[in-house]
Amino acid sequence: MIARLKLFVLVGISICILATGCSQQGSVDLLSRNRLFNTQWKFVRDSVVGAEALSFDDSKWILLDLPHDFSMMDLPGEDTEKQIGPFTKQSPGGNHTGHVLGGTGWYHKVLVTNWKEKGKRFILHFDGVYMESEVWVNGQKMGSHKNGYTPFSYDITSALRQPGQKNLIAVKVNNNGRNSRWYSGSGIYRNVHLFVTDPVHIPLWGAYITTPEISPAQAKVNIALTIRNDNPDDIKTQVIINILDQKGNILSRAEEGVILKTSSDCTLEKQLSVESPSLWSVDNPDLYKAEIILKHSGKIVDVYKQTFGIRTIEFSADKGFLLNGKPILLRGACLHHDNGFLGAAAIKRAEYRRVELMKKNGYNAIRCSHNPPSQAFLDACDELGILVIDEFTDMWNLYKNPNDYSRFFNKHWKNDLTAMLLRDRNHPSIIMWSIGNEIPKMNVKEGIRIGSLLVNKIKQLDGTRAVTEGVPSFLIHGGWKNTKDYFSLLDVCGYNYMRSAYDSDHEQYPNRIMYGSESYPNQAYEYWKAVKDNSYVIGDFVWTAMDYIGEVSVASSKYVKERNTLQLQTRNGIAEGTNPTLIFDMMEKYSVSKWPEYLSWCGDLDIIGEKKPQGRYRDVLWDRSVIEMNVHEPIPDGFIEDLSLWGWPREWSSWTWNGNEGQPLQVRVFTKASQVKLELNGQTIGKKTLSEADKYIATFDVPYQAGKLMAVALTNGKEVGRKELITTGEPKSIKLTVDRETITADRNDLAFVKIEVVDKDGLVVPTSTVKVEITVTGSGELVASGNADPSGINSANKFILNVYRGQAQAIIRPFIEPDDIKVKVKAEGLDSSALLIHVKAIQ
Repeated sequence: MIARLKLFVLVGISICILATGCSQQGSVDLLSRNRLFNTQWKFVRDSVVGAEALSFDDSKWILLDLPHDFSMMDLPGEDTEKQIGPFTKQSPGGNHTGHVLGGTGWYHKVLVTNWKEKGKRFILHFDGVYMESEVWVNGQKMGSHKNGYTPFSYDITSALRQPGQKNLIAVKVNNNGRNSRWYSGSGIYRNVHLFVTDPVHIPLWGAYITTPEISPAQAKVNIALTIRNDNPDDIKTQVIINILDQKGNILSRAEEGVILKTSSDCTLEKQLSVESPSLWSVDNPDLYKAEIILKHSGKIVDVYKQTFGIRTIEFSADKGFLLNGKPILLRGACLHHDNGFLGAAAIKRAEYRRVELMKKNGYNAIRCSHNPPSQAFLDACDELGILVIDEFTDMWNLYKNPNDYSRFFNKHWKNDLTAMLLRDRNHPSIIMWSIGNEIPKMNVKEGIRIGSLLVNKIKQLDGTRAVTEGVPSFLIHGGWKNTKDYFSLLDVCGYNYMRSAYDSDHEQYPNRIMYGSESYPNQAYEYWKAVKDNSYVIGDFVWTAMDYIGEVSVASSKYVKERNTLQLQTRNGIAEGTNPTLIFDMMEKYSVSKWPEYLSWCGDLDIIGEKKPQGRYRDVLWDRSVIEMNVHEPIPDGFIEDLSLWGWPREWSSWTWNGNEGQPLQVRVFTKASQVKLELNGQTIGKKTLSEADKYIATFDVPYQAGKLMAVALTNGKEVGRKELITTGEPKSIKLTVDRETITADRNDLAFVKIEVVDKDGLVVPTSTVKVEITVTGSGELVASGNADPSGINSANKFILNVYRGQAQAIIRPFIEPDDIKVKVKAEGLDSSALLIHVKAIQ
């Protein structure tokens, strides 16, 4: 175990960013080095034979733009009791994947090169395809890729026809059987790029930037370059490296001539410096840019640009986690990769919005669960200031589902882990690499063997960050005591739901650095207190930040006569020699379909991004709010509430409970103030004095009466905050709010429209489930819609849908022509509403 890990790193975010041209004499047009290759693909959801051939007739296929997730496409035929839109009771993934289908899909795209590009190299790059893919160019197979989350590329130069002729790129994607424990999506769900370069160029991921020294006065910057020469002759090349500030001013420059051997790679390392560096942090995510220019025979043949940030990270049991030398507690959340009703489609704006939501709601760290995220997501974390745990996989060589990545792990893990590290190691946001989550291992010895291989590969490729793993109790052979050997491999130890072991493990291993790699929402106080009170516990990552499709109703709340006390997650290990796949087979055998529920319901935010009741409690724990208040719905007589481990009581920040007049309702007030006073319609209901032992919760029973319920937080008798809940009136009209009034004529942009049913005073009516109809005209289209109801399967991705608790969402994708988009929403008996979204030209 490494007791103290101190890391100094300068890192970058983007691969080969699009060059904007060069004014120097003798320059060439480099604008096309990096082409976003997303538009005008043809698609069919069918396992047709021979579709890789150039002569194949795809005239009946649909035309679409990437990123694309075909699991969210409506299934053929009308909605029935067993099938609604993209959802079906016949889904092999069932509850795990949210009742969707995978299957086989084919994609076609035509590429025509021009004579100016003759002699260039063409690299086709996929940021992620789920799951098993094969790629052909003009009928010639380029290769196959098995991992659904790691990037991959093919040099397609030799397969291309003469300039001016049609080239057919064909991609076959298989997502078959049970292969995921959550919603994975299907198809080419992330960006595709075409890199067009001179034979002399910086290849994909060809720059690795670190810094051995950072001080207030200066940062030493090491740039390790790979330069490729695909020419048949040796080439003399001039390499120029500039470091630029955000205004484009050159801060540092290095230049060197190198001889590039024929058809080979050359490595070059240069050290530059940045004076008085502005350090990247969560509060000030300042970024620089490295510009690498290659010259040959007096001409510029390549320009490679990469954004980066300068910062230091340090982990220790006595100081905790330090960012730029300052302690920071990780207010973290686990986050799956889907974008709500868009499915897995990693449209850039959707990826940025998820990070914005995390930042807006107080998180400073994200654990990517349980796979590498998209390039766009990491770019957003860099630009917005969110720390990241980048995770490799959910299984190694033993399965959790029979058709998952375990089938390919032994053969492909090294290439897949390498791709993840090479793509991501220049991101300032990433502070830890995770080798896995809740990994089934045949025994302790085998787990150590494979884990060591993964750790050693990571250290070989990037020694600047900590290595971690999310470890639970229920999969450990011989019980939690045997985690000593697992944790000995790691720099920072991830405890999945094992807060109870923090103190005893610290006594036994005082130099061990820990964090809650997963925690229960309803134990938020306990998990956060452990972080605040113990330097060796550096953070807490709740499961989860935001609701997602799949793992259906993992956060269930049921009314029962007797509470269920059997929970797999809390069991202390398995017997030595037990094959852990038997556990997952058993869980599947006894799993009952929860149709029509399709969402997880465990998020601090719901699937449309609105704060849920548990998120309000976290706001108080994290000192983001002085006081919050929730009211529990009436519990049927003779029943008790039974929560799953991830569940939260059925309470809402609402005082609209029509039909329950006079019935006592439980009111919970969250505050760190020493006293709470509760008033109903101006009359004092009661006062309570709080200590930390109350976990910042004051509980009252209040007979329901319409009006205003107000909680006042008092410290030393003085008001420090108040929260009001007002009974709403009848639904009167529709209110529309868009996240941005102006967007870009770019298919990677989106507008998120919030739909609310409000009363005459403009208050959202939480009891409303009215059906609304969405109309979109102008330069855009409706690409997704829905409400936050975990059982609202029939309202997902429809033009006509119900609101849930008075709210729904419409997601608009612009066309490529600048103009206005008009969104109109109407409902029977309510005043309709409309808004304009301006679509501007790409600058």
